[in-house]
Amino acid sequence: MLEIIPGSYLTVTPYGAWRAVARADDSVERRVLLAILREAASPALSAELARAWTGEASTERALAPLLKLQETACLEAWSTPRMAPVGTLESTLPSLLATLSDTGQAVLADRMGFCLAMSGYPGETGEALAALGADILSVAERQSDALSKLGDHLLDGWGNVDAAGISGLSFWPMHIGRTRLALTVSGRPRFNQNAFAELVWALYVRYGNI
Repeated sequence: MLEIIPGSYLTVTPYGAWRAVARADDSVERRVLLAILREAASPALSAELARAWTGEASTERALAPLLKLQETACLEAWSTPRMAPVGTLESTLPSLLATLSDTGQAVLADRMGFCLAMSGYPGETGEALAALGADILSVAERQSDALSKLGDHLLDGWGNVDAAGISGLSFWPMHIGRTRLALTVSGRPRFNQNAFAELVWALYVRYGNI
């Protein structure tokens, strides 16, 4: 029988943050991740919360998806609560974006192409990439039915590649609540950083209920 270790405060890992935002599916595991990301402080796990997150009446059944998330390195537990990044998005996002690329260059835009934050680019270049990223992901969204037929070959991001197939610029959708943002990254993406989890956490605290 599954049991809760007292004093377990849950946070979402970088991989869990990726699972939460890469696609807009409605799986039980994703619902749990989103519920945790909406909190400004990591919640203490309880039977009541587990049942509320999963919609299960049985505590045993409610804890099963959380165990799966832990086993797949999407969740981790701490003995003390962690806090979401402090400060306005305008002040916190640029430094987080800088770590998501091996060149230190990244741009985050809304679905209309408005630049929310950038790092490593001159202003005009960043704004142009924000518009480009939003347009590319809009095409992908409109063609989602056709792309779904690719099955296992369907990837999460789009790239600007050279003749050798190497991408110097990539575009990634980020589904934050009902909002779809466009993340543009120059060079090699580095999403396996704590900064990526903190970026997603900050965005979900701000936009997760919209």
